[in-house]
Amino acid sequence: MRKTTISLLGLALCLLLLTTTSQASIVVGGDDGWTFSTDGLINIFGAYESGDAIPDFGGGTRRGGTIVDDQEGFRLRVGLVPNVLAFNVKSPTIGGLDMAARVGFYPTFDSKDVGKSKNSFGNQIDLREVFFTVDGNFGQVLVGKTLSLFQGQNLLTDMTIWGYGAQGSLDGGGTPLGRIGYGYVYPQFNAQVRYTTPNINGYKVSLGIYDPSVIGGAGEINIGTVADPELVGIRATETKLPRVEGEVSYAGVFEDGSFKAYLSGMWQEADFKDDSGFDGTVDAYGVAGGVQVLYKGFDLVLSGFDNTGVGSVLMLDTDALDSAGKERDSQGFIAQLMYGFHNRFGKTKVGVSYGGNFMDETSADKADRLAGTEVQVEEQMLWVFGIYHDINAHLKVMAEVMLTENEWQDGEDQNTETLAIGTFFVW
Repeated sequence: MRKTTISLLGLALCLLLLTTTSQASIVVGGDDGWTFSTDGLINIFGAYESGDAIPDFGGGTRRGGTIVDDQEGFRLRVGLVPNVLAFNVKSPTIGGLDMAARVGFYPTFDSKDVGKSKNSFGNQIDLREVFFTVDGNFGQVLVGKTLSLFQGQNLLTDMTIWGYGAQGSLDGGGTPLGRIGYGYVYPQFNAQVRYTTPNINGYKVSLGIYDPSVIGGAGEINIGTVADPELVGIRATETKLPRVEGEVSYAGVFEDGSFKAYLSGMWQEADFKDDSGFDGTVDAYGVAGGVQVLYKGFDLVLSGFDNTGVGSVLMLDTDALDSAGKERDSQGFIAQLMYGFHNRFGKTKVGVSYGGNFMDETSADKADRLAGTEVQVEEQMLWVFGIYHDINAHLKVMAEVMLTENEWQDGEDQNTETLAIGTFFVW
C-alpha cells in the first residue's frame, strides 16, 4: 500500500514524535503491522548581504558570536532548516506499546571547512536525528539523538524556521543563523533519554538526561611563557554528571483560536582540569519560555530566556565563560506577529519579528575592556520581515529582509542588511 500524508508543520521542523502533530511521510510498505516511511525536504536560498566593518578597538579584539567584518556579496545556501532525508520505522502495537524509530540526514550545499571554495571535499552528512520512541498509556520514552528540550520551543516557534534569518559571515558554511544569537541560544541536537507524560487536560511534562557538554569561553589563555606561548581555549572539560533538561507545556483552544504556553529549564556542571590554569567547578543553568496564540489568521509569538554559563549563540560552546573562567549571564527575547490568508495563488503568510540576545559584562570582561585587550558584544538585535507562500502542499516560496545591529560593551556598533529569496520542496 502506498499513500502520502502531509503535515506542513511536521515536515518543516522534521521532528517526528516531538509534538502531537503527525509527521509527513511516504509510506513505502510493511507486513504484520510494521510500516516503513520516508519524508524530507530540499531548499535553497539566494541571499545578498551588506555589512559594516567591525569598529577598531585600538589593537585589541572585539568578540561576538555572530559578528562579521566589512563585507558585501551574494550566496546560494540552504535555509535555517537544511535539506532533509529521513527514514521512519513503526512497529505494530505489542503488549500495549507502540515503538518507532527515526534516522534523519541533514545535508547542506557547502562545507563548513571550505566555505565558498569551489571544491566540496570537506562536505559531511549532518546526522542530526537517530532515536527511537516507546509510547503507551504511561506516556512516551525517547532514546537517542534529537533536538534538546531547553529553548527548543523558542526555536520551533521562530518564523525563520521556514526561512533564512541572519546570515553571519559571507564565507560561512552550513546553514545561516535564523535567530540563533538573536532571540535564543541554539539548543543543538544531543544524545538523550527523555520521558514525556501523557496529555493531561492540555498539560505535558518532559524530563531528560543529556550527554554533557564542555563549557567554553570566548577567548584563549597562555599557559606557556611570553617567549614561548601556548594558547588554549577557556574550557571546563570534566563532566561527571549528565546535563538535565525539562519542559512543561499547556495547549488549549478558545473561540476561533488556540494557544500554547511552554516553560523549559536546564542545569549542568563541569570542572576545570588541573593543568587548565583555572580551579573549581562552573555551573550552567537557565530558564526559557513563551506563548503562541493563533486567532483566525493571526499568529502571535512571545518568547524569551535567562541563562547563566550558557552563552549567547551556541549553547555552552562559545562565550559561556569569561577570561577568568567565570560564568556569564545572558538574556534574550522574540516578539513576532504573522498573518495568513488564502488567495487564488495558494496560501500566503506575512510576518515581522524583532528581538535579540544580551550579554552582561563581568568583572573580568570590564578589566579586559579597560586594558584594551578585548571587548565583548553586549547586544545582538535583529528585525525580520518575511513573506511565505504555499503554492501547494509540497512547494513553497518565500522572501525575507533582515536588519541586524551588534553593539559592544564600549558602545560601538555594527549593522548588516540581508535580502534572501528561497524555495522548498517537501514530501
